[in-house]
Amino acid sequence: MRIYRYFHYLGLDIVLGALASSCFAAQLFGVFPGPIWWVTLALTVWLLYTGDHMLDAWRHRKKVERNMHYFLLKHRRLVIYSLGVVAVVDAMLIINLLDKDIFKYALILAGLVLLFYAMRHVFRKNRFLFIPGELFVLLLYMAGTWLGPVSTAEAGFLTSHGLVALIFGGVLLMNLGLISLYDLKLDSRMGISSLAQILGKNRTKKLLVGTGIGIFLVSLLQFLVFEADRYSQFALILCGMAAILLFVVYQPSRFRKNDLYRWTADAVLFMGFLSLLIK
Repeated sequence: MRIYRYFHYLGLDIVLGALASSCFAAQLFGVFPGPIWWVTLALTVWLLYTGDHMLDAWRHRKKVERNMHYFLLKHRRLVIYSLGVVAVVDAMLIINLLDKDIFKYALILAGLVLLFYAMRHVFRKNRFLFIPGELFVLLLYMAGTWLGPVSTAEAGFLTSHGLVALIFGGVLLMNLGLISLYDLKLDSRMGISSLAQILGKNRTKKLLVGTGIGIFLVSLLQFLVFEADRYSQFALILCGMAAILLFVVYQPSRFRKNDLYRWTADAVLFMGFLSLLIK
């Protein structure tokens, strides 16, 4: 547990989850975006995640609410230095070695990332310009992790791909909504306008359950339309993720201790590596 705690504080579980999600997409489209894609994806995700939490930790430095923020503030010099070094290395790799087609779409995604940070930090007190971070994270996470595989796919985007992508988006919504639900009181103390803050506890729980049911129904449709082909196997993996997240929703007493809910939600995305077993 202690090892995984530092693994989480360093943001390495988030990086691993992003790589698993991109691996899932690459297997779905039957492509390999190249080694530079995987390296730059890992570096970029770590930069965005750690940088965002470093900003949150600094903004709430007078009253630290999260252990992760305490860890980042305690080691802030090393963290800031590491962010700078990784940013330079990541930029050099992207500009000089990343596939040009991927780079073109990455520029558009970078603009969306800047918009997310503006909404989250600059306009956080404006009720018209600030929207829940979960919605931006869902779109940016999926666009970012699927960017390489989709850009290099020669067969294009098929209906079967679209159904799997829809289910994957549902799993991400459950993942982010689950953390928002468990962090409701913490977000309230920190002044964070999360999804659960806006919808409330009961509506958020209904949203998660409804999304889970929707995932199972779309997966069933996937099976009925395409039968037991390889795309149904991808849907089956996502159903497994959704089932675990639903279990966490209904077992708060089990998962609230030691932030087990957060670790479980992050680790669920590791199941994307199971796609490597699909031929």
